[in-house]
Amino acid sequence: MERFYAQVAAVKSDSGWGVTLDGSAVKTPARRDLILPHEIIAEAIVAEWQAQEGEIDPLAMGLTRLANSALDRTAPNRLQVIDEVAGYGKSDLLCYHAADPVALVALQLEHWQPILDWLAETHQAALATTVELTPVEQDVSSLRAISSAVARHNDFVLTGLHAVTAICGSVALGLALLDRRIDVAETWSCAILDERFQAERWGVEPGVESGWESVRLGITTAADFMSLAENKAG
Repeated sequence: MERFYAQVAAVKSDSGWGVTLDGSAVKTPARRDLILPHEIIAEAIVAEWQAQEGEIDPLAMGLTRLANSALDRTAPNRLQVIDEVAGYGKSDLLCYHAADPVALVALQLEHWQPILDWLAETHQAALATTVELTPVEQDVSSLRAISSAVARHNDFVLTGLHAVTAICGSVALGLALLDRRIDVAETWSCAILDERFQAERWGVEPGVESGWESVRLGITTAADFMSLAENKAG
């Protein structure tokens, strides 16, 4: 779709902050008004719309997409989304360690174990690890603690947490990023640790690096969205 508007603005309303194109309110795909919780996130979405030239590129509007998801999917299905995010605790990436080679085992312990230790200490959610391929059974109280940690956030933050958790396959990484225990670079590094290790040994197959970059972009966008939704940019 060609850019059809000249002016983009953030507009205060009784329910929050909206975005207008030439004075007309932006709608979500489900035709809800795009209402944001803070001016700062509204201005960031305004910037995405302003940056469009010629044809509108939805892939370059990650914050807008997440805001749409928060309103169209998370808000009306909040309990389901909480269950989806917390459910990653049952099969979290960080719980499945290698038995060998020694170098990979060391890398996983160096980068993954401190996050699991933090999760246990901060959220009282100790997750068991395994070197087997079969699923490891997690303690029910730990899974409940993860669900409680996920549920305490508003719909917009929850949407960003859902995104990063799904990208990484790890709610431990998602919560650690949200709580700023780790940054985007460390989250990305942990999420693709096994793949990068194998690539260093055997070489990078075509398309793999572009996939890694997509993971980095997704994590970055989700992190920005969560920060903005908390009104704690930066």
